Amino acid sequence: MVKKSNSVLIVGFNTRPLAYSLNRAGYEVYAVDFFGDLDLYPNVRDCIIIIKKLRAKYNTIKETYSEFLVNFTIEMLQKYPSLENLIIGSGLDDAFDQRKRILNEINKKQYNIKNLNNDLEIITKARDILDIFEFLTSKGYRVPLTFSFDNFETYVKKFKFPFMMKKKTGAGGLNVYKIENENEFSLFIKLQEVKGLSSSEWLIQEYLEGIPVSCTTISNGKECEIVSINRQIIGEKFVNPPKEFMYCGNITPANLFKEDEKLISEISKTLANELHLKGINGFDFVLKDHYPYLMEINPRIPGSIRVSEVALKINLLDLHIKSFDISQWENVKNIIKNSKPEGFATKLIMFAPKNIYKDQIEKINLLRHVHDKPEQDRIISKEEPVCTVLFKAKTFSNSYFGALKIIDKIKEIIGG
Repeated sequence: MVKKSNSVLIVGFNTRPLAYSLNRAGYEVYAVDFFGDLDLYPNVRDCIIIIKKLRAKYNTIKETYSEFLVNFTIEMLQKYPSLENLIIGSGLDDAFDQRKRILNEINKKQYNIKNLNNDLEIITKARDILDIFEFLTSKGYRVPLTFSFDNFETYVKKFKFPFMMKKKTGAGGLNVYKIENENEFSLFIKLQEVKGLSSSEWLIQEYLEGIPVSCTTISNGKECEIVSINRQIIGEKFVNPPKEFMYCGNITPANLFKEDEKLISEISKTLANELHLKGINGFDFVLKDHYPYLMEINPRIPGSIRVSEVALKINLLDLHIKSFDISQWENVKNIIKNSKPEGFATKLIMFAPKNIYKDQIEKINLLRHVHDKPEQDRIISKEEPVCTVLFKAKTFSNSYFGALKIIDKIKEIIGG
Protein backbone atom coordinates (compact mmCIF):
# COMPACT_ATOMS: atom_id res chain seq x y z
CA MET A 1 0.00 0.00 0.00
CA VAL A 2 1.35 3.41 -0.99
CA LYS A 3 1.64 5.92 1.81
CA LYS A 4 -0.69 8.51 0.34
CA SER A 5 0.57 11.62 2.11
CA ASN A 6 3.84 11.94 0.19
CA SER A 7 3.80 9.63 -2.83
CA VAL A 8 4.84 10.97 -6.24
CA LEU A 9 4.65 9.38 -9.70
CA ILE A 10 7.21 10.91 -12.08
CA VAL A 11 7.02 10.32 -15.81
CA GLY A 12 9.65 11.22 -18.40
CA PHE A 13 12.53 10.43 -20.70
CA ASN A 14 15.03 10.67 -17.83
CA THR A 15 13.45 10.74 -14.37
CA ARG A 16 16.62 9.93 -12.42
CA PRO A 17 17.44 13.56 -11.40
CA LEU A 18 13.86 14.14 -10.27
CA ALA A 19 13.71 10.85 -8.38
CA TYR A 20 16.98 11.63 -6.61
CA SER A 21 15.76 14.99 -5.31
CA LEU A 22 12.30 13.77 -4.35
CA ASN A 23 13.71 10.78 -2.49
CA ARG A 24 16.13 13.02 -0.58
CA ALA A 25 13.22 15.27 0.37
CA GLY A 26 11.40 12.28 1.90
CA TYR A 27 8.84 11.46 -0.79
CA GLU A 28 7.87 7.96 -1.88
CA VAL A 29 8.83 7.93 -5.54
CA TYR A 30 7.41 5.86 -8.40
CA ALA A 31 8.66 6.31 -11.96
CA VAL A 32 7.98 5.61 -15.61
CA ASP A 33 11.37 6.06 -17.28
CA PHE A 34 12.97 5.42 -20.66
CA PHE A 35 16.41 4.04 -19.75
CA GLY A 36 16.35 2.70 -16.19
CA ASP A 37 19.83 3.85 -15.20
CA LEU A 38 21.44 2.16 -12.19
CA ASP A 39 21.25 5.24 -9.99
CA LEU A 40 17.49 5.53 -10.53
CA TYR A 41 16.64 2.35 -8.59
CA PRO A 42 17.84 3.38 -5.09
CA ASN A 43 15.55 6.42 -5.31
CA VAL A 44 12.26 4.73 -6.27
CA ARG A 45 9.84 2.29 -4.65
CA ASP A 46 8.81 0.93 -8.04
CA CYS A 47 9.31 1.81 -11.70
CA ILE A 48 8.51 0.81 -15.26
CA ILE A 49 11.43 1.05 -17.68
CA ILE A 50 10.38 1.43 -21.32
CA ILE A 51 13.36 -0.21 -23.06
CA LYS A 52 13.19 -3.16 -20.64
CA LYS A 53 9.43 -3.56 -20.88
CA LEU A 54 9.55 -3.53 -24.68
CA ARG A 55 12.91 -5.30 -24.95
CA ALA A 56 13.82 -2.62 -27.47
CA LYS A 57 16.90 -0.58 -28.28
CA TYR A 58 17.15 3.20 -27.92
CA ASN A 59 17.47 3.89 -31.65
CA THR A 60 14.40 1.84 -32.59
CA ILE A 61 11.89 3.65 -30.35
CA LYS A 62 13.44 7.08 -29.62
CA GLU A 63 11.02 8.78 -32.06
CA THR A 64 7.85 7.00 -30.85
CA TYR A 65 8.34 6.45 -27.13
CA SER A 66 5.74 9.05 -26.06
CA GLU A 67 2.91 6.56 -26.70
CA PHE A 68 4.62 3.96 -24.53
CA LEU A 69 5.25 6.59 -21.86
CA VAL A 70 1.50 7.16 -21.64
CA ASN A 71 0.56 3.47 -21.70
CA PHE A 72 2.94 2.64 -18.87
CA THR A 73 1.84 5.69 -16.86
CA ILE A 74 -1.72 4.37 -17.00
CA GLU A 75 -0.42 0.93 -16.01
CA MET A 76 1.37 2.42 -12.99
CA LEU A 77 -1.77 4.33 -11.94
CA GLN A 78 -3.78 1.11 -12.12
CA LYS A 79 -1.19 -0.69 -10.02
CA TYR A 80 -1.03 2.08 -7.39
CA PRO A 81 -4.44 3.83 -7.41
CA SER A 82 -3.70 5.75 -4.19
CA LEU A 83 -0.71 7.68 -5.57
CA GLU A 84 -1.12 11.32 -4.61
CA ASN A 85 1.05 13.44 -6.92
CA LEU A 86 1.90 13.35 -10.64
CA ILE A 87 4.90 15.11 -12.22
CA ILE A 88 5.54 14.86 -15.97
CA GLY A 89 9.08 15.74 -17.04
CA SER A 90 10.59 15.74 -20.52
CA GLY A 91 9.23 13.44 -23.20
CA LEU A 92 5.69 14.73 -23.66
CA ASP A 93 6.47 18.37 -24.49
CA ASP A 94 4.25 18.58 -27.58
CA ALA A 95 2.34 15.33 -27.08
CA PHE A 96 -0.91 17.06 -26.20
CA ASP A 97 -3.15 14.10 -27.11
CA GLN A 98 -1.02 11.75 -25.03
CA ARG A 99 -1.18 14.09 -22.03
CA LYS A 100 -4.94 14.26 -22.48
CA ARG A 101 -5.12 10.45 -22.36
CA ILE A 102 -3.42 10.45 -18.95
CA LEU A 103 -5.75 13.14 -17.59
CA ASN A 104 -8.81 11.36 -19.01
CA GLU A 105 -7.74 8.12 -17.34
CA ILE A 106 -7.35 9.93 -14.01
CA ASN A 107 -10.83 11.46 -14.32
CA LYS A 108 -12.42 8.25 -15.59
CA LYS A 109 -11.08 6.11 -12.75
CA GLN A 110 -11.44 8.99 -10.27
CA TYR A 111 -7.88 8.64 -9.02
CA ASN A 112 -7.26 11.07 -6.19
CA ILE A 113 -3.95 12.23 -7.65
CA LYS A 114 -2.83 15.86 -7.81
CA ASN A 115 -1.63 17.07 -11.22
CA LEU A 116 1.59 18.96 -10.38
CA ASN A 117 1.98 20.20 -13.94
CA ASN A 118 0.73 23.11 -15.99
CA ASP A 119 -2.79 22.81 -17.36
CA LEU A 120 -2.92 21.37 -20.87
CA GLU A 121 -4.33 24.60 -22.31
CA ILE A 122 -1.41 26.55 -20.83
CA ILE A 123 1.16 24.06 -22.15
CA THR A 124 -0.38 24.34 -25.63
CA LYS A 125 -0.12 28.15 -25.52
CA ALA A 126 3.44 28.08 -24.20
CA ARG A 127 4.55 25.78 -27.03
CA ASP A 128 3.01 27.97 -29.77
CA ILE A 129 6.14 30.01 -30.39
CA LEU A 130 4.62 32.19 -33.14
CA ASP A 131 1.89 33.40 -30.78
CA ILE A 132 4.49 33.90 -28.04
CA PHE A 133 6.64 36.00 -30.39
CA GLU A 134 3.59 38.08 -31.33
CA PHE A 135 2.91 38.74 -27.63
CA LEU A 136 6.55 39.70 -26.92
CA THR A 137 6.59 42.06 -29.91
CA SER A 138 3.43 43.75 -28.61
CA LYS A 139 5.27 44.36 -25.32
CA GLY A 140 8.24 45.94 -27.11
CA TYR A 141 10.67 43.01 -26.89
CA ARG A 142 12.76 41.87 -29.84
CA VAL A 143 12.29 38.38 -31.27
CA PRO A 144 14.03 36.44 -34.05
CA LEU A 145 12.41 36.78 -37.47
CA THR A 146 10.31 33.61 -37.65
CA PHE A 147 7.57 32.33 -39.95
CA SER A 148 5.72 29.12 -40.61
CA PHE A 149 7.38 27.38 -43.55
CA ASP A 150 4.09 27.15 -45.44
CA ASN A 151 4.31 30.97 -45.75
CA PHE A 152 7.88 30.86 -47.06
CA GLU A 153 7.06 32.24 -50.53
CA THR A 154 5.53 35.33 -48.93
CA TYR A 155 8.55 36.12 -46.76
CA VAL A 156 11.44 34.66 -48.78
CA LYS A 157 12.96 38.09 -49.51
CA LYS A 158 13.29 38.80 -45.77
CA PHE A 159 15.64 35.86 -45.23
CA LYS A 160 19.29 35.46 -46.08
CA PHE A 161 21.65 32.53 -45.57
CA PRO A 162 22.35 31.09 -43.10
CA PHE A 163 18.92 30.53 -41.57
CA MET A 164 17.35 27.88 -39.34
CA MET A 165 14.76 25.22 -40.07
CA LYS A 166 12.96 24.11 -36.90
CA LYS A 167 10.22 21.58 -36.49
CA LYS A 168 7.37 23.03 -34.46
CA THR A 169 7.37 19.96 -32.22
CA GLY A 170 10.31 18.44 -30.38
CA ALA A 171 12.87 19.35 -27.76
CA GLY A 172 16.57 19.12 -27.03
CA GLY A 173 17.66 20.39 -30.45
CA LEU A 174 16.71 17.18 -32.29
CA ASN A 175 14.78 18.82 -35.14
CA VAL A 176 16.85 21.98 -35.65
CA TYR A 177 18.94 22.54 -38.79
CA LYS A 178 21.19 25.35 -39.97
CA ILE A 179 20.87 25.99 -43.71
CA GLU A 180 24.02 27.60 -45.13
CA ASN A 181 23.16 27.98 -48.84
CA GLU A 182 20.70 27.14 -51.62
CA ASN A 183 22.18 23.68 -52.22
CA GLU A 184 21.74 22.73 -48.56
CA PHE A 185 18.20 24.10 -48.64
CA SER A 186 17.29 22.03 -51.71
CA LEU A 187 18.80 18.91 -50.15
CA PHE A 188 16.92 19.53 -46.89
CA ILE A 189 13.60 19.86 -48.76
CA LYS A 190 14.24 16.66 -50.73
CA LEU A 191 15.11 14.70 -47.60
CA GLN A 192 12.01 15.93 -45.80
CA GLU A 193 9.81 15.13 -48.81
CA VAL A 194 11.05 11.54 -48.64
CA LYS A 195 9.91 11.51 -45.00
CA GLY A 196 6.54 13.01 -45.97
CA LEU A 197 7.24 16.70 -45.44
CA SER A 198 4.36 18.82 -44.23
CA SER A 199 5.38 22.46 -44.60
CA SER A 200 3.00 23.48 -41.81
CA GLU A 201 5.07 21.42 -39.33
CA TRP A 202 8.20 23.56 -39.83
CA LEU A 203 9.38 27.05 -38.93
CA ILE A 204 11.96 29.09 -40.78
CA GLN A 205 13.94 31.42 -38.51
CA GLU A 206 16.80 33.85 -38.87
CA TYR A 207 20.09 32.48 -37.55
CA LEU A 208 21.32 34.28 -34.43
CA GLU A 209 24.91 33.71 -33.41
CA GLY A 210 25.31 34.26 -29.70
CA ILE A 211 25.46 32.67 -26.25
CA PRO A 212 22.76 30.06 -25.55
CA VAL A 213 21.30 30.58 -22.08
CA SER A 214 18.24 29.49 -20.15
CA CYS A 215 16.23 30.84 -17.25
CA THR A 216 14.62 28.60 -14.63
CA THR A 217 11.57 30.01 -12.85
CA ILE A 218 9.10 28.94 -10.17
CA SER A 219 5.51 30.19 -10.21
CA ASN A 220 2.12 29.73 -8.59
CA GLY A 221 0.00 30.87 -11.56
CA LYS A 222 0.02 34.51 -10.44
CA GLU A 223 3.53 35.28 -9.21
CA CYS A 224 6.96 34.22 -10.41
CA GLU A 225 10.46 34.05 -8.93
CA ILE A 226 13.73 33.49 -10.79
CA VAL A 227 15.50 30.32 -9.66
CA SER A 228 18.63 30.56 -11.81
CA ILE A 229 20.04 31.77 -15.11
CA ASN A 230 22.10 29.07 -16.79
CA ARG A 231 24.62 28.87 -19.59
CA GLN A 232 23.45 26.24 -22.08
CA ILE A 233 25.89 23.87 -23.74
CA ILE A 234 24.61 23.15 -27.24
CA GLY A 235 26.26 20.90 -29.83
CA GLU A 236 29.55 20.61 -27.90
CA LYS A 237 31.61 18.40 -30.23
CA PHE A 238 33.80 17.17 -27.37
CA VAL A 239 30.86 15.09 -26.05
CA ASN A 240 29.91 13.68 -29.51
CA PRO A 241 26.32 14.92 -29.95
CA PRO A 242 24.66 13.32 -32.99
CA LYS A 243 23.01 16.63 -33.97
CA GLU A 244 24.57 20.09 -34.37
CA PHE A 245 22.14 21.86 -32.03
CA MET A 246 21.61 19.06 -29.52
CA TYR A 247 21.34 19.91 -25.82
CA CYS A 248 24.55 18.77 -24.08
CA GLY A 249 24.31 20.35 -20.63
CA ASN A 250 24.47 23.54 -18.58
CA ILE A 251 26.62 25.71 -16.36
CA THR A 252 24.94 27.42 -13.40
CA PRO A 253 25.08 30.32 -12.75
CA ALA A 254 25.62 31.64 -16.28
CA ASN A 255 28.23 34.24 -15.31
CA LEU A 256 26.73 37.01 -17.46
CA PHE A 257 26.64 40.78 -17.11
CA LYS A 258 24.06 41.93 -14.55
CA GLU A 259 22.16 43.97 -17.15
CA ASP A 260 21.88 40.91 -19.40
CA GLU A 261 20.55 38.82 -16.52
CA LYS A 262 18.09 41.56 -15.60
CA LEU A 263 16.50 41.55 -19.07
CA ILE A 264 16.45 37.73 -19.24
CA SER A 265 14.66 37.69 -15.88
CA GLU A 266 12.21 40.40 -16.97
CA ILE A 267 11.18 38.57 -20.15
CA SER A 268 10.89 35.23 -18.34
CA LYS A 269 8.74 36.71 -15.57
CA THR A 270 6.54 38.53 -18.09
CA LEU A 271 5.87 35.28 -19.95
CA ALA A 272 5.40 33.16 -16.82
CA ASN A 273 2.81 35.59 -15.47
CA GLU A 274 1.04 36.06 -18.83
CA LEU A 275 0.73 32.28 -19.29
CA HIS A 276 -0.14 31.67 -15.61
CA LEU A 277 2.56 29.02 -15.36
CA LYS A 278 2.81 26.89 -12.23
CA GLY A 279 5.74 25.11 -10.64
CA ILE A 280 9.22 25.08 -12.15
CA ASN A 281 9.60 25.95 -15.84
CA GLY A 282 12.35 26.82 -18.31
CA PHE A 283 12.94 29.53 -20.93
CA ASP A 284 15.63 29.21 -23.61
CA PHE A 285 17.35 32.23 -25.14
CA VAL A 286 20.20 33.21 -27.44
CA LEU A 287 22.08 36.22 -26.07
CA LYS A 288 23.32 38.29 -29.02
CA ASP A 289 25.02 41.67 -28.51
CA HIS A 290 23.74 41.65 -24.92
CA TYR A 291 20.11 41.15 -25.96
CA PRO A 292 18.25 37.91 -25.08
CA TYR A 293 16.15 36.51 -27.93
CA LEU A 294 13.64 33.90 -26.77
CA MET A 295 13.95 30.57 -28.57
CA GLU A 296 11.58 28.27 -26.69
CA ILE A 297 9.49 27.83 -23.57
CA ASN A 298 9.61 24.52 -21.72
CA PRO A 299 6.50 24.53 -19.51
CA ARG A 300 7.87 21.74 -17.31
CA ILE A 301 10.84 21.04 -15.06
CA PRO A 302 13.89 21.64 -17.31
CA GLY A 303 16.91 19.39 -17.81
CA SER A 304 19.10 21.86 -15.93
CA ILE A 305 17.27 21.26 -12.63
CA ARG A 306 20.02 19.28 -10.86
CA VAL A 307 22.65 21.81 -11.95
CA SER A 308 20.61 24.57 -10.31
CA GLU A 309 20.13 22.47 -7.18
CA VAL A 310 23.85 21.77 -6.85
CA ALA A 311 24.82 25.42 -7.40
CA LEU A 312 22.17 26.76 -4.99
CA LYS A 313 22.25 23.87 -2.48
CA ILE A 314 18.44 23.64 -2.30
CA ASN A 315 15.92 20.93 -3.16
CA LEU A 316 13.94 22.38 -6.06
CA LEU A 317 11.68 19.35 -6.53
CA ASP A 318 10.38 19.80 -3.00
CA LEU A 319 9.74 23.48 -3.77
CA HIS A 320 8.03 22.55 -7.05
CA ILE A 321 5.51 20.44 -5.14
CA LYS A 322 5.01 23.09 -2.46
CA SER A 323 4.46 25.83 -5.08
CA PHE A 324 1.12 24.17 -5.93
CA ASP A 325 -0.02 24.64 -2.31
CA ILE A 326 -1.26 28.20 -1.76
CA SER A 327 -0.40 28.01 1.95
CA GLN A 328 3.27 27.23 1.11
CA TRP A 329 3.90 29.88 -1.57
CA GLU A 330 5.31 32.61 0.69
CA ASN A 331 7.74 30.11 2.19
CA VAL A 332 8.77 28.96 -1.31
CA LYS A 333 9.36 32.58 -2.37
CA ASN A 334 11.49 33.30 0.69
CA ILE A 335 13.67 30.23 0.15
CA ILE A 336 14.29 31.18 -3.50
CA LYS A 337 15.00 34.84 -2.70
CA ASN A 338 17.48 33.89 0.02
CA SER A 339 19.29 31.24 -2.05
CA LYS A 340 22.54 32.43 -3.59
CA PRO A 341 24.87 30.30 -5.73
CA GLU A 342 27.69 28.65 -3.80
CA GLY A 343 30.17 28.23 -6.63
CA PHE A 344 29.41 26.92 -10.11
CA ALA A 345 28.02 23.60 -11.33
CA THR A 346 28.51 22.09 -14.80
CA LYS A 347 26.46 19.33 -16.39
CA LEU A 348 27.69 17.53 -19.51
CA ILE A 349 25.91 14.72 -21.35
CA MET A 350 28.30 12.27 -23.03
CA PHE A 351 27.12 10.61 -26.27
CA ALA A 352 28.60 7.38 -27.60
CA PRO A 353 31.08 7.86 -30.50
CA LYS A 354 30.77 4.12 -31.17
CA ASN A 355 29.31 1.02 -29.53
CA ILE A 356 30.24 0.70 -25.84
CA TYR A 357 30.40 -2.69 -24.11
CA LYS A 358 30.06 -4.20 -20.63
CA ASP A 359 33.66 -3.90 -19.40
CA GLN A 360 33.82 -0.28 -20.55
CA ILE A 361 30.47 0.57 -18.95
CA GLU A 362 31.64 -0.90 -15.63
CA LYS A 363 34.72 1.35 -15.65
CA ILE A 364 32.71 4.45 -16.57
CA ASN A 365 30.29 3.81 -13.70
CA LEU A 366 33.17 3.75 -11.20
CA LEU A 367 34.24 7.31 -12.06
CA ARG A 368 33.44 10.12 -9.64
CA HIS A 369 30.97 12.81 -10.78
CA VAL A 370 29.23 10.38 -13.17
CA HIS A 371 25.43 10.09 -13.00
CA ASP A 372 22.72 8.42 -15.09
CA LYS A 373 24.88 5.31 -14.92
CA PRO A 374 23.93 2.78 -17.61
CA GLU A 375 23.30 -0.86 -16.76
CA GLN A 376 26.20 -3.12 -17.72
CA ASP A 377 24.12 -5.88 -19.31
CA ARG A 378 23.46 -4.01 -22.55
CA ILE A 379 25.40 -2.50 -25.42
CA ILE A 380 25.26 1.29 -25.70
CA SER A 381 24.91 2.00 -29.42
CA LYS A 382 26.65 4.79 -31.28
CA GLU A 383 24.95 8.20 -30.74
CA GLU A 384 23.12 7.07 -27.57
CA PRO A 385 23.57 9.14 -24.41
CA VAL A 386 26.11 7.34 -22.22
CA CYS A 387 25.97 9.18 -18.90
CA THR A 388 25.86 12.61 -17.29
CA VAL A 389 28.80 14.37 -15.65
CA LEU A 390 28.04 16.86 -12.86
CA PHE A 391 30.96 18.85 -11.48
CA LYS A 392 30.98 21.69 -8.94
CA ALA A 393 33.82 24.14 -8.29
CA LYS A 394 34.37 27.63 -6.91
CA THR A 395 34.87 29.27 -10.31
CA PHE A 396 33.10 29.10 -13.68
CA SER A 397 36.20 27.86 -15.52
CA ASN A 398 37.19 25.28 -12.88
CA SER A 399 33.68 23.86 -12.95
CA TYR A 400 33.58 23.59 -16.75
CA PHE A 401 37.09 22.24 -17.20
CA GLY A 402 36.62 19.88 -14.25
CA ALA A 403 33.65 18.35 -16.07
CA LEU A 404 35.66 18.16 -19.31
CA LYS A 405 38.40 16.22 -17.49
CA ILE A 406 35.83 13.59 -16.49
CA ILE A 407 34.70 13.41 -20.13
CA ASP A 408 38.37 12.90 -21.05
CA LYS A 409 38.54 9.92 -18.66
CA ILE A 410 35.42 8.43 -20.25
CA LYS A 411 36.98 8.83 -23.70
CA GLU A 412 40.12 7.05 -22.51
CA ILE A 413 37.99 4.13 -21.34
CA ILE A 414 36.03 3.78 -24.58
CA GLY A 415 38.93 4.72 -26.85
CA GLY A 416 37.19 7.52 -28.71
